[in-house]
Amino acid sequence: MYIWNGLPFIWKTLSSGIRSKGDIVINVASSGIASLLLPGGRTAHSIFAIPLNPTEDSTCNIKQGSPLAKLIVKAKLIIWDEAPMMHKYCFEALDQTLTDILRFKDPSNLDRPFGGKTIILGGDFRQILPVITKCTRQEIVKATLYSSYLWPHYQVLKLIKNMRLKGNIFGADLDDLKQFSDWILAIGDGNIGCSIDGIKKVEIPGDLLIHNCDDPISGIVESTYSDFLRHFTDIKYLQERAVLAPTLQMVESVNDYMVSLNNSLDKSYLSSDTICMSDHAFTSLEHVHTPEFLNSI
Repeated sequence: MYIWNGLPFIWKTLSSGIRSKGDIVINVASSGIASLLLPGGRTAHSIFAIPLNPTEDSTCNIKQGSPLAKLIVKAKLIIWDEAPMMHKYCFEALDQTLTDILRFKDPSNLDRPFGGKTIILGGDFRQILPVITKCTRQEIVKATLYSSYLWPHYQVLKLIKNMRLKGNIFGADLDDLKQFSDWILAIGDGNIGCSIDGIKKVEIPGDLLIHNCDDPISGIVESTYSDFLRHFTDIKYLQERAVLAPTLQMVESVNDYMVSLNNSLDKSYLSSDTICMSDHAFTSLEHVHTPEFLNSI
């Protein structure tokens, strides 16, 4: 088993290389958005039928001998992107299920993690950890993959090259980008900043700050989306810019301000959220053994 701090193109390369030999790769991700970046990607909950609220005794709703079980047995590799944001019980549930499925293929698989199936987990523990309502920092850390009994079985590989520095950037711009990348990396490693009353504080360089603005939201919007009213219909203009915020409340404030700048007529789209009944959903997976389905994953 491996866990990498990787990028989607690595998963695409691995998938293409293995599938070119006629083997099967199952690509999943912890979130729907991340799964869209994978070739034939699905969410882990969707394809493995992981319980929505797993416990330490949970298992996946995959029956022995079912089409999905046969697909997993034939799979050469399973890639799981954005793994650190999932509760450790999700991986332990998959471990118990794969061990149960694969022990019939080889009895020795009973003593192997994930029944001996090769699984690559990708992600960054500096980003989103499992979201647990009203829990302390210690409880969240305890819920991460790092605290699972599976963790000692992983081989950890890290990517240390910043691929953005390999682009078509030269001279002073390249030096500035490298300096900023090294600064971000140093913050993640805990090498910059000081602890005040148990809170880590980092001084932001002056060239990254927006000065002389009365309203911080309008200041950052005008700095990021200069001349917004003239270019807000330009897709490329919007794709090249983004405002990152630490909380959803701040995101909503920025969105509300930018919407207020747009005088166009608004249009509302309604949605409905429902919980998928796993038992029913996986009774209709008779098509997973067909060549069309196998070629799509």
